[in-house]
Amino acid sequence: MNPNIARRRHAKAAQHQRGNGQSRQGHPINVGDTERQLSMIGGTVLAVYGLARGSLSGLTLAAIGGALIWRGHTGHCEMYHMLGHSSAESSQHGHETEQRVRHEQRH
Repeated sequence: MNPNIARRRHAKAAQHQRGNGQSRQGHPINVGDTERQLSMIGGTVLAVYGLARGSLSGLTLAAIGGALIWRGHTGHCEMYHMLGHSSAESSQHGHETEQRVRHEQRH
C-alpha cells in the first residue's frame, strides 16, 4: 500500500476515534463500543446464513443482518434515537469514572 494513503487513513481513523460524538453520516453516536461490535458480528452471521439459505426468507434475514452491520458501523440506532436512549454515553461515562477512581487511588 502507498505510504501516503496509509497515513491519511490512519489520520482519519484517529480523528474519528477522537470524534465529536457524531457518526460518519452526521447522526449522534448512541450505541456503545461493545454493542457495536456485537451488532457487526451478529449481523454478519445473520447475513451469511440468510444468503446461504437462498430463499425469500433467507433474503429477509440477510437484509436484517445488513441493518445490524450498518448499525454497528455507524454507531447510530434510529430506535434508540427515537426513544432518547444511548448506550454510548453510559459506556463512556463508566470508563471515565473508572479512570477517575484509578487516578484518585494513585494519589
